[in-house]
Amino acid sequence: MNSLVQSLKTIHERAILYGLFLFFIPFLLGGIYLEKFWIGVIPFAILFLFIIFYHVRFLYWILIFSIACSVTFDFNKQLSTDFPTEFISIGLTAIFWILWLICRPKQLNFLWNHKLTWGLAILWIWSFIASLQAVHFVISFKYILAKIWYITSFFILTFYMMRGFRDFKKLFWMLYIPIMLTAIYSFVRTVLGDFSFEFTNEYSLPFYDNHVIYATTMTLILPLVYIARSWYTKGSIPRLVLSGSIPFLLIAIYFSYTRACYLAILGGLALVFLLKIKKLVLGYILAVMVIISVLFVFSYDYFYLRLAPDYNTTVMHDEFKDHLISTFYGKDASSMERLNMWISVFRMYQERPIAGYGPNNFPSTYKPYSVMYFKTWVSDNPLQLSCHNYFWLLLAEQGLVGLILFVIFIGLVLYYIQQVYDSSASPYIRSFMIALAAIVGIFIVILFFNDLIETSKNGSLFFIFLALLVRLQSLSKENEPEPVLFF
Repeated sequence: MNSLVQSLKTIHERAILYGLFLFFIPFLLGGIYLEKFWIGVIPFAILFLFIIFYHVRFLYWILIFSIACSVTFDFNKQLSTDFPTEFISIGLTAIFWILWLICRPKQLNFLWNHKLTWGLAILWIWSFIASLQAVHFVISFKYILAKIWYITSFFILTFYMMRGFRDFKKLFWMLYIPIMLTAIYSFVRTVLGDFSFEFTNEYSLPFYDNHVIYATTMTLILPLVYIARSWYTKGSIPRLVLSGSIPFLLIAIYFSYTRACYLAILGGLALVFLLKIKKLVLGYILAVMVIISVLFVFSYDYFYLRLAPDYNTTVMHDEFKDHLISTFYGKDASSMERLNMWISVFRMYQERPIAGYGPNNFPSTYKPYSVMYFKTWVSDNPLQLSCHNYFWLLLAEQGLVGLILFVIFIGLVLYYIQQVYDSSASPYIRSFMIALAAIVGIFIVILFFNDLIETSKNGSLFFIFLALLVRLQSLSKENEPEPVLFF
């Protein structure tokens, strides 16, 4: 009798859930037709309340699935959100902390005591301190709040939800499927647009705001796709699908015309090589020392002024080939504008060296510090773009302390990847460490040319991958039994 009642209850819940999904359609179409954002929110709010009451765990999987499918909604020029990802993230954050205060689950003790958790906490505390003296406090405060719900929903909850290798597999597919669907959609638009470089930013809309976020998302999932193949037997449909998606992703990345991602793939391979020869941390330290040396050379006796572009000949290009060639000759406007912003960062640093100008304040504060010799056709920056380098962005917005803390944190991540890889006897855990090493290498290169860790698409993946590292370390210490092949 109890099993029958339980079955009827399950059927009833599913009927309500499917009904709610069908309920979405008129509201979404109506919101789009009337151009009223709040109309489209109504069914999500109803679904959110339903899931809170019945199934919190299901809400987490919706959050993961929504990462690639979310769209950006701008409230004004300074404030925007990613819908529905950020709304679900906020709701899950509230639910988690309420439940944690009531239950205090012991499963999280390993996470609370982990140095990476403490590292994230220190980074957040310092960003809060930096925001207290921000030029524009409101946008800094939004940054601080967003970090709370992103760390909670993507880092803490991911650790909690990963009970074993089956959950890892489910997480992968919940990331892979929407990323592939949106990538196929964007690539089809690229093909229909005759692979035009001039309109490349438009092909990935509305799911990705620009071609860089689109290409970076595909690049980050690539290492996981590679190792996921080993979960399935040869000749099985999942393995064939995963094997076929690798060349597709590489082709799509190439035709996204994102130079940073080309280099990032090489960076990921370099870190995998360093991992296998047990020199991951040493390689990172040497790379940091080389960058410091290069900065010293370029700053000595104003050497950087020799790189100043010719305003009349430094332009944007319609063809990717011309774009690449002009980059090497210092004639590409976007590349030289990066240099202009980077110089502004170090001039800003001289004025506020400790805590910077506050999170999210660079676009509105850097122009007085730019050098007139580096002015280009795109220096007006109407889109309020950031400085295209996350490390320098931290230096400008959170000072030298913020930059040093983040550099140390990345080194700590690499240390744990190497430690888990060396100490684990499980081929599954070791393969995950190889993928995570590649992903961190991709992130490091990408962050040197962009600040995408602050975007919903890529920032959420960063915290998810950190959670996987910590959870895999805990599983390796618990001597979990080897999982069997899923097919």
